[in-house]
Amino acid sequence: VVLLHWGCAATKQARTVERLGFLKDLYSVMTRGNEDEGESLLNYKNPKVALLPPNSYTKIMLDPVLIFRGPESKMAGISQEQTQLIADTFYALIYQELSKDYEMVEKPVPSALRAQVAITHLEQSWPMLDVVSSVPAPMNALAAGSLLKTVATGKPAFTGEAVIEAKVTDAQTGDVLRAIVDRRVGTKKLEAASFDSWSDVYESLRYWAEHARYQLCKARQLRTDCPKARA
Repeated sequence: VVLLHWGCAATKQARTVERLGFLKDLYSVMTRGNEDEGESLLNYKNPKVALLPPNSYTKIMLDPVLIFRGPESKMAGISQEQTQLIADTFYALIYQELSKDYEMVEKPVPSALRAQVAITHLEQSWPMLDVVSSVPAPMNALAAGSLLKTVATGKPAFTGEAVIEAKVTDAQTGDVLRAIVDRRVGTKKLEAASFDSWSDVYESLRYWAEHARYQLCKARQLRTDCPKARA
């Protein structure tokens, strides 16, 4: 019975996201993304991007992923060791995906993009409560509470979540070409990884890394079979 209540996707996009400070100068020009087209919750695209010839950028300079604890941060209870591990893992995932299509460079050079990414919020899951809340049973308060929270917020109770802010600039001029803010939350999926309290976070990071490759592949306009991220 429990298995029937888990979907296929490990994570999903949330309905809302807070602006937590990393992209403070860009919030005023960001707009709500188109969910049907797989866009992030908040987006900015420089109008100049549409005028660039295909394959204008062939290299990427990837900055270390930051853990950004702004004034409204709710990550105080997460250890420095844990956040550093998550940031390093995210960097490795992004590097692995982008290096499939771009030459990775360590300094600003011609025809290079610079990608800067910050994790602004992390929340681990409560695996056992998540399992119990997913079992429909008479008078199951956890199940009822989880359903109500999902309806109200789009996030099931006891699941994990992550929020990122990122921007891509011309590595030499510093012109911002693209910026995003996005939030992903766990779903009701039962598998071995579901009992790791950080699995929802790592699945979100994996999705974002793959999605970054997909978006840049489309922008480069060299192929029509750009690989979409696995949800």
